[in-house]
Amino acid sequence: MNRFGNRGGLVFGGFGITPGVKALLLANVAVFVLQGLFGLVRPDNPLEYWGTFIPERAILGLEVWRFFTYMFLHAGFMHILWNMFGLWMLGTQIEALWGQRNFLIYYFLCGLGGSVTYGVFNLTGLSALSPMLGASGAVFGILLAYGLTFPNNRLWVWGIFPVKAKYLVIFFGLVTLLNIPRGGSTAHLAHLGGMVFGYLFLRTTIPSLGRSAMRTGSRSGYGSGSGSGIDLAGAWRRFQTRRKMKIVRPGNGRDQGNGSAPRDKGQQRIDEILDKISRKGLQSLTDEEQEILRRAGRK
Repeated sequence: MNRFGNRGGLVFGGFGITPGVKALLLANVAVFVLQGLFGLVRPDNPLEYWGTFIPERAILGLEVWRFFTYMFLHAGFMHILWNMFGLWMLGTQIEALWGQRNFLIYYFLCGLGGSVTYGVFNLTGLSALSPMLGASGAVFGILLAYGLTFPNNRLWVWGIFPVKAKYLVIFFGLVTLLNIPRGGSTAHLAHLGGMVFGYLFLRTTIPSLGRSAMRTGSRSGYGSGSGSGIDLAGAWRRFQTRRKMKIVRPGNGRDQGNGSAPRDKGQQRIDEILDKISRKGLQSLTDEEQEILRRAGRK
């Protein structure tokens, strides 16, 4: 067990602030203060006029910054309070496991998923001109990642009773789906988009990511962020290596000869790496081994 908790343990929050979460909290609070100076949810508020996500302007008007800037704007104190509480409670533990860079990539991807989903489904209707704001899409993505990584960790819900993370994900997912047809002032489509984009990214974009996250979380509880959990950069390098790899074993090419020529040390090393891939998978390779394969593939 480390300072964040243990497998299946009872967790109230991160009990600390990791660098990425801290930067997001400060940015959101700073923008909220500036919003307040101009007046919250007002048409003449320049931050909201230029920063909220409006499907028609963002998609048809190519104001692409809106896909992300809406995440830093909020409609009121309780709106930002609950979003920042969820970011702190779940985000610190996810960032501690994944590392700052990977956590921030995932966070903004889920936020993008929220705006894309909201925009696509509302573009042809009256909601095409309805502004959306808030970090909820990204926070729902973090909730999903937490539930997949630490499914049996129990979280305090509204400070009243503990619920396992996996059940909390199911609960909020169902609430979101059931409320989409009813509309209202809450952008449930953005919540759903954040969760869907997060899930697809973890499970399919780079195939080893989702499995790596759950193996690590189930095996060791919370990690330190260095050497454990998801390594997005490493996974991408492995994907590139697999895409470009053109290795020919001895006996299959021009060096076949009479079949008795001894292998040089370089080719022997390549064979060892290929054998390792067959036993443990491409994700088991070190950076040095990946570079050896890349060099061999360029020859």
